[in-house]
Amino acid sequence: MDLRHMRHFVAVAEELHFGRAAKRLNIAQPPLSQSIQRLEADLGVELFDRSRRSVELTDAGRVFFGEAQRTLRQAELACKMAQREAARAPEIRVSFIGPAMYHVLPELLVRHRVAATGVSVRLIETSSPAQVDGICAGDFDIGFLVGGTQIDVACEMMVVERAGLVAAIPADWPLAGQGSITVAELAEQPFIMPPRKYAMLPQKYAAQASEMLNMFQRAGLMPHVTQEVQQTNATLSLVGAGVGCSLVMATAALTQPRNVKFLPVEDAASFCPWEMVMVWHPERISRLAVDFLVLAKTYVQENMPSLGLGEAAD
Repeated sequence: MDLRHMRHFVAVAEELHFGRAAKRLNIAQPPLSQSIQRLEADLGVELFDRSRRSVELTDAGRVFFGEAQRTLRQAELACKMAQREAARAPEIRVSFIGPAMYHVLPELLVRHRVAATGVSVRLIETSSPAQVDGICAGDFDIGFLVGGTQIDVACEMMVVERAGLVAAIPADWPLAGQGSITVAELAEQPFIMPPRKYAMLPQKYAAQASEMLNMFQRAGLMPHVTQEVQQTNATLSLVGAGVGCSLVMATAALTQPRNVKFLPVEDAASFCPWEMVMVWHPERISRLAVDFLVLAKTYVQENMPSLGLGEAAD
């Protein structure tokens, strides 16, 4: 058995048609059939039921299909990591969500530039679920993502920032003249929030949408949603344009966006704060990235009060 036979099998199992699988693999159908027969002979089991007009997996075939997919993914990862190590590029790949740039990540980049001269950091902004996939695939060394995102059991994580939610109001609205705002007042305004499909899946997607809905629902209210936007920076741009108001993490005020006033929400004290976590896979992270990870852990431990994490570590 070799990986070539396994790839042939996976293609047929996914297509359930030898002709389509052969076309996808860019080979003729007879050699593909011979490859599958050779694999079945090596295993001593039949992987496909060919007695019907359509091709179907046998029970043994279904079990082998899942394991073969995992084996091929692992083989691809092994090649990728070996090639990257051979290149020895002095680079760390860090994925992040927009709010990571409000406070934590810029400070880490400054410190790392001083501590590791000649080692560059390549930044990739993407969603939290995509970061988890990339970290597990070895595409990213370290990720900064929103708390509440489901991560692989093999990954490790650390909370690096915690902040309450504040209201973002167009600065030219009458409400902006107030010192604070209530959930009831927010419910009366055009509201901008992350796509509500995220709120239905808080274990996998951003918990922020779910938290916003909970805040209104516990007050017996529902927001008047006029726009759904995933990224906080885009939300703040819409608020500045007067499209509506929203709830964002308090650290967003550090960006000083145009025509946006940030107000504390009077009756939001009992709600869970927004969290950002740093995630890595101990078996996928590069040697250079381990130094960045240690630097980040030290920074968080030394700056816990300013990061909303309580008292500084001794």
